[in-house]
Amino acid sequence: MTSRRAVIKSALALGMVPLNAATAQTPPADVPAERPETSLFAVELRTGPSWDPAKQAHEQAHFREHSSNLRRLREQQSLVLGARYSDKGLIVLAAANEQEARKLMEQDPAIQNQVFAYTLSPFAVFYAGCVQVPKRRS
Repeated sequence: MTSRRAVIKSALALGMVPLNAATAQTPPADVPAERPETSLFAVELRTGPSWDPAKQAHEQAHFREHSSNLRRLREQQSLVLGARYSDKGLIVLAAANEQEARKLMEQDPAIQNQVFAYTLSPFAVFYAGCVQVPKRRS
């Protein structure tokens, strides 16, 4: 298997994670430099039973906590890629195994409170391609 640092380096090289002075982050000191047997997992997020259709996403209960959880996953280098499409979200997690990946997701207050639901599947890259983050409009 591949180490977590190698997975992150590969993602950076492929442009899957923005790398420039404005977005580069140093991992916290308590994050292990190497994690043996790291795999990738695709997590599709969709609205759950507690989603309020009368409110925008940022107005939903537990949305702020959800954003904080995603930030924590980025800081510990578990979140490799994040995107939105249609009415869903997609994140790619680096974890030792499926159980660890599910544990990471179950820590999210929006999932705990059923604002979001998710499916998790192994993520096997067959074409590396290149994902670039578009510049935001001012």
